Amino acid sequence: MELNASHLITLHNGVAIPEIGYRVDRNHPDEIYGNITSALRAGFRHFDLPVSREAEKIAASAFKDSGIPRYELFLTVKLPNSEHGYDRAIRSFNQSLKRLETDYADIFLINWPNPVQYRDKYEEISEETWRALESLYKSGKTRAIGLANYEARHIEQILVHSEIAPMVNQARIYPGFPFDDNLQCANEHSIQTIGFLPPDHQAILASRELQIFARKYNATPRQICIRYLLEKKCMALCQGKEYEELRDIGRVYDFALAEDDMKYLDAMKNYGLANIDPDTCDF
Repeated sequence: MELNASHLITLHNGVAIPEIGYRVDRNHPDEIYGNITSALRAGFRHFDLPVSREAEKIAASAFKDSGIPRYELFLTVKLPNSEHGYDRAIRSFNQSLKRLETDYADIFLINWPNPVQYRDKYEEISEETWRALESLYKSGKTRAIGLANYEARHIEQILVHSEIAPMVNQARIYPGFPFDDNLQCANEHSIQTIGFLPPDHQAILASRELQIFARKYNATPRQICIRYLLEKKCMALCQGKEYEELRDIGRVYDFALAEDDMKYLDAMKNYGLANIDPDTCDF
């Protein structure tokens, strides 16, 4: 069953986005073109692009070669850690659009809340950077603006000085790592959470627990992870390489996880990375 891009989530500004997207992996640039092509064939129209000049250029070629009109695509662009601040953020965004060969983004995100490069003046730089996103949104160059990897305290700090509240926050959420305080904070402020697995997530998919639930629901472990997010009213980003696997992601709409199973998945062992504190990490 191919993914149906008509399953939409409406953000608080009225923009509708396909609730399942494809997360482009920058760590394997030689696979980006083929992965995007497979995802497009499987029905994906929402693409989350990494902070990578090379990946943006390759993605532009894949989108162009597909023949799918730009208005059918939903592209998320991200701000690198090195480009915080008003002028740098504006410049970085415009350069991303040029590499992607488009004149607008569907979502523009600050990829990380507190980069070490600007940590000694976090609040000042954070305010300048968000003001840049608000300017881009007001100009119509991006249809929505938001955050990625922000924890509850960082979301609250943005809201203190924002004229326009973020529409989304991307967060690592999956079985064994429910990140409840982050999700609750976003929900309280009508910020749509977009969940994703960490880049190296094979141990999560191979876990005994997910294998059991996959058999129970006649699904794949990846489908269980996506359904887990949908049950939490999150949008979901998917990774994968094989067309057949991506094509069958639409199966997540054929079943629902029982309440007791959701509680178990919340509490199971975290087979992924431990939480990374944005205020103390070295990047």
